[in-house]
Amino acid sequence: MEKKNEFLIPVSGLALGSHTFEYEIDNDFFAGMDYSEVQQGKVSVKVDIDRQETMLTLHFDLNGSVRVPCDRCADEFDQHIESQQDFFLKLGTENAQESDDVAVVSPDLNEYDIRPLVYEYIILAIPMHRVHPEGQCNPAVIEMLNREEAPAEEEETDTIDPRWAALKDIDLNDK
Repeated sequence: MEKKNEFLIPVSGLALGSHTFEYEIDNDFFAGMDYSEVQQGKVSVKVDIDRQETMLTLHFDLNGSVRVPCDRCADEFDQHIESQQDFFLKLGTENAQESDDVAVVSPDLNEYDIRPLVYEYIILAIPMHRVHPEGQCNPAVIEMLNREEAPAEEEETDTIDPRWAALKDIDLNDK
């Protein structure tokens, strides 16, 4: 028996007004996503939906942490994430994606799957620069990174290559 998708929100059967849906995202959520950058995490997601005659406004509020590799030492750590995003479902005759945050769906549509949106908003909430809090990186890696290598000895010469020496005599201001 297939597990029911809890991320399907009603569209045609949803009464006018405000509605709230809450989700607890865990490792199973990320395992169900193909080629997911994140494999582990615990994120609370609250979706406030304002149902109007011709549109649904979905306000996503995410708070939690995901396991990511540190950019400095490559050890994994729990990165705190927090995000608020809005998405709009317009009810119309054609199913289409108008922009990144607006989709047009049929008014007869029974349910809309917000699982891809939740995943996208989690990924977008992860900072570009992911590092452990100060002092928590792998000490062996940090020691290796801080080692100073002796600079390569460059052969210093006072002689100028004769091909370049001829260029010194050119007067660029001569008109």
